[in-house]
Amino acid sequence: VFTNNYFSNSRCPCGDLCKNKKFQKAEYAKCEPFYTGAKGWGLKASQDIIPGDFIMEYCGEVVNQADFTKRMDAYGKKRNRHYYFMTISKDEIIDAQIKGNLSRFINHSCEPNSETQKWRVNGVLRIGFFALKSIKKGAELSFDYQYQRYGDDVQKCYCGSDKCRGTLGEKLSELAPKPERESPQREDTSSPTTNSPRPKKKESDTLEQSLNRITRDDGSLSSPDNALQLSRLMVQTDSVEHRQLILKTIQSTSDAATLKRFLNYQGLNIMWSWMVDVNEYPALIRGENKLTIIRALQGLPISTKNAVEDSKVIKVLKKWVDNEQSSNSSQADSSEESAPVAEETEETETEKSAEEIETERQVVETGQALLDQWNSLKEVFKIPKKEKSTDCDSALIPLL
Repeated sequence: VFTNNYFSNSRCPCGDLCKNKKFQKAEYAKCEPFYTGAKGWGLKASQDIIPGDFIMEYCGEVVNQADFTKRMDAYGKKRNRHYYFMTISKDEIIDAQIKGNLSRFINHSCEPNSETQKWRVNGVLRIGFFALKSIKKGAELSFDYQYQRYGDDVQKCYCGSDKCRGTLGEKLSELAPKPERESPQREDTSSPTTNSPRPKKKESDTLEQSLNRITRDDGSLSSPDNALQLSRLMVQTDSVEHRQLILKTIQSTSDAATLKRFLNYQGLNIMWSWMVDVNEYPALIRGENKLTIIRALQGLPISTKNAVEDSKVIKVLKKWVDNEQSSNSSQADSSEESAPVAEETEETETEKSAEEIETERQVVETGQALLDQWNSLKEVFKIPKKEKSTDCDSALIPLL
């Protein structure tokens, strides 16, 4: 499942000053539970909340589909009136029945003042509540469960709004097919809190499918407009295999306008984060991944040295080249001092090491050539009109 929203990770250049880590720091709006009467317990704001503000995360136990089914049956035998399940993805469901936080008290409304959104935090999908409109201190928080019921059992709605539909949801067989909402901003989540779970939504496209939609047959980006989608996919994936596919897409793209658009969407900053991640890869694939990243960087139309210095890619590349040169020198010294061994088992190891050495040699050769190219670029100096803000918002990809 892919989502267009994301929070900064530990490598954000703003560090502790980053204002885009509300999930990680649990920076919730002040709220308190209260008894509403017919609706049971609810949650109200203890402060004014402006539209778009993060209210709090929906927390609970994360279970798979099999455990979800078992829990539904168990809760049913206990005659539980309310369930607190919320779907994250195909096989991940949050159960806040026993373990959760105050968000479990947020009631349904046919005219809600908040909504649920999926956000990607350090590669993990999480669900949060966000304000749809201004919420005054003391007002009850609510969101639309978007519940679809099975059979003829009807649950009365007590939201009391002017747009109240009277019941929670419509009968599934009576629902007309609805077109998919064209909203690149967020993915709504379901929150079945009654005796039947909401039907599953159609799963989002896989990364391969998303890439196929924005690339030509030769693997290159089909238009400059797709550069933003490529940046989004880069932010969203942690898979080494998927990153290799994306890097090959960048290598295959030769159109300067498209690549410049990619750079405008923080392409170098994302490449830097991938370069840092390479150190965590298994040793056998580390060198090959370094080489793939270098070759992708070679094709980017970088016009000033400022770009590679500000994004820190030049610093990481120089470290790669220096480390590989040092490694190759040590290997050569060791080989001269060692006597040849004729055992067949050790010949296989020597062949493997030779392949690794060749990859390291290519990393040094290709990386040094790119460093020379970058060092020859001109530096641009601008007199700032005002003090540079420490707010990290300016460093984010415009995903929303």
